[in-house]
Amino acid sequence: MNDKTTGSGDQADRYELHKIWWLYLPVLFFCLRYTIALFTNATTGLESWFRHELGVIENLTVVLLVIALFYTVRLIVAHGNSLDLLFKAFLVLYCLGCIYFAGEEASWGQHWFGWQTSEYFQGINDQNETNFHNTAVWLDRVPKGIVSLLIFIGGIVIPVLFCIKSWKIDYRGRFWWLYPTLVCTPTAILATTTTWPSKIERHSGWDFYFQQAQETKELYIAFFILLFVVSLSRRMPLAYGPAPGVSANNNV
Repeated sequence: MNDKTTGSGDQADRYELHKIWWLYLPVLFFCLRYTIALFTNATTGLESWFRHELGVIENLTVVLLVIALFYTVRLIVAHGNSLDLLFKAFLVLYCLGCIYFAGEEASWGQHWFGWQTSEYFQGINDQNETNFHNTAVWLDRVPKGIVSLLIFIGGIVIPVLFCIKSWKIDYRGRFWWLYPTLVCTPTAILATTTTWPSKIERHSGWDFYFQQAQETKELYIAFFILLFVVSLSRRMPLAYGPAPGVSANNNV
């Protein structure tokens, strides 16, 4: 963390994604989701496309995680010889996290292929599905709470603090890759706050919000995971130079 470093400021901004992807898209999707919930029928209208395990939210979450996995593997392959052991370990764990999150979200394919839940999972899973996160609190709420806290700190607190203090990421430092940029902040805000109205609704008795608030939160967590690794991948030349066979010119 340094305010006098190369590879930051306007130069770093040139490598980031366009605002369409990290600002407009997540906000517009939320507005669209809310509008559909308010004005379409939950049984026969567009809202019905969202309200089941094979709905838009559940499947889109898996798609985002698969894309994030692709970018992470691509990053490891393209820059593997340049990365120190700690960075490599982080990326490998990131891959495993994407696989686990996506697999659990789809009940490891059960939602798509429709196999019968085994006796083992019938005995331990409170939703009769082939996954682990519905078997115990420490496999569901605890990991989700930790990830939510990390997203709040890394996606909101740190980028805003950098902006207020006019700090720049030091791309010559060993841990530059731990710092999310403002690219992640809108999605982090949505991942943090999406369930707040449903909690107000539950305690107040008012009926003003859409179903699947928790699933929508998980969608934005997946989107954050994708944006973080894409931003990381695009800023790699600032620390290591262009990877062999990979253009340093980012236009998207």
